[in-house]
Amino acid sequence: MDYQMKILVVEDNLTTRLFIKKSLKKLGFANIVLADDGTHALIEMKRAKFDLILSDWNMPNMDGLYFLQEVKKIKEVKNTPFILITAETDVQKVREAMRAGVDQYIVKPFSPSALEARIKQAFGETAFRPPRIS
Repeated sequence: MDYQMKILVVEDNLTTRLFIKKSLKKLGFANIVLADDGTHALIEMKRAKFDLILSDWNMPNMDGLYFLQEVKKIKEVKNTPFILITAETDVQKVREAMRAGVDQYIVKPFSPSALEARIKQAFGETAFRPPRIS
């Protein structure tokens, strides 16, 4: 696992966005870019290539599933692991997200350890142990 990988966090709620960033830093990741919606995230994706995308589902301007559809249209990044973060717990919604192509799905509220587990799963790793930073 490359702990220097570039991670894009797309979340409209500032508190949640900062919580995700702090959680990723504790897991050992340092190269984190934040966007407040899918539109802003697509602009960030024109500036840099990301190794992992964490996106909220329900956001203004462009929701997470529409953002995912736009990512899938970009040849260079269409296979980037995509983790959908949401308060949606309905089984039909989870199925909709999986059919759309998300690699993992995490329900709010969540802990840093749950985020770590989803990142492991997105990369197909079972022994994922990045260095912890206090």
